[in-house]
Amino acid sequence: MEIININKNLYLLLCGQLISQIGDKFYALALAYWVLQTTHSPSMMGLVLFSSMAPAIVAGFFSGGFIDFFNRKTLLVNTDIIRGLVVTAVVFSYSIGVLNMFIIIVAEVMLSIYSAFFDPTVQAVIPQIVKKEELARANAKSQFLGGIALVVGPLLGGLCAAWLGYGFVFSFNALSFFIASILASLLVLEPTLRETHFEKQIKENIFDGFKYVFQKRSIVSIVLIVAALHFFVGSVQVIMPVFALTLKGNGAQNLGYIEAFYGAGVILTGFLLSLVNINNQEKKLMYGGIFIIGIVYTVFGILSNLAIHDIFPYFFIFFSMSAAVVGISTGYRAILQKNVENEMAGRVFGIIGSVGNFTYPVAILVFGVLLDWFKYEQLLTFCGIIVIILSLVLYNLNRLSSSVRLYD
Repeated sequence: MEIININKNLYLLLCGQLISQIGDKFYALALAYWVLQTTHSPSMMGLVLFSSMAPAIVAGFFSGGFIDFFNRKTLLVNTDIIRGLVVTAVVFSYSIGVLNMFIIIVAEVMLSIYSAFFDPTVQAVIPQIVKKEELARANAKSQFLGGIALVVGPLLGGLCAAWLGYGFVFSFNALSFFIASILASLLVLEPTLRETHFEKQIKENIFDGFKYVFQKRSIVSIVLIVAALHFFVGSVQVIMPVFALTLKGNGAQNLGYIEAFYGAGVILTGFLLSLVNINNQEKKLMYGGIFIIGIVYTVFGILSNLAIHDIFPYFFIFFSMSAAVVGISTGYRAILQKNVENEMAGRVFGIIGSVGNFTYPVAILVFGVLLDWFKYEQLLTFCGIIVIILSLVLYNLNRLSSSVRLYD
């Protein structure tokens, strides 16, 4: 009976996640086109993108204190409802012809803030509904569904925006949040140990989260790994459009192929990891993924330097890159979910999420400047070598610490 309940809860959580993620992709794509068609200003599109990211970075450092204080099921339901209402306001504004940049930016800020509460809550809930030995598989399933949303969402969103209009796409996103909230309301969660936390103020709860994270070397290591991962992945996001223009054929079409290759790696890797048992192998999966990313970046730089301009030889590059990212994410999430007390999980995932969200746009800014000074082939090769060295150092440090614990 316990296994059935766990499967049912995980099914509800992941289905809600898939529906809302596809709705997000619909909305993001349609919104980008609407802003560009309305303002004819790439800088305004950049402002909208900034509004969708910056608030989550700030809020994520503090959201964990609320996540671990309040009922997580209630948070999931309420954040989905509020996000649905925010997008409904956008739909209404569009339908009566008053939608403007002020409304869009306010909506993006609100959606960003509430995502800083929703995303860490999902990661904190998974250990409550899945056994420890099944955590890696559960995270892999989440990555698998995220990959489906990554591929299917923009494709269907673009078609729907072209055929059915922006109003339909915006409405679909609002509806997806309400459906996800209904599914979250059906979750059955075991109560967490919060008796001592109820006597504290939220401010103290947040402070305890930072103190907990930075007093544990293992968590600090994962924070640094996530920061580095997002930084190097962010670098590729800047390089890809430049790289796509150097290939044969249409640059925009090539970029579409690249995104499809990347999404295929997410889907297949997430699916395979959801089938195999990698219990107690999470660290090897994580460090191995970092090493693979280093190899992939290096090979990518070498192939580009050899002036290979056909798109399809690069399928393996982008497929392997996304596969490695999925492996790293699956590994570190399972490690944290296993070793962090569940009443602290919201704060830990909130802080880690904010660190990752911060280094990603920083990478976009840094590598955007570096591309004015260096060829992207040189940057890729340099990054690849650095990541390879980083993976070997991290692996050996982990092995040494394990040996010391065994000896003691």
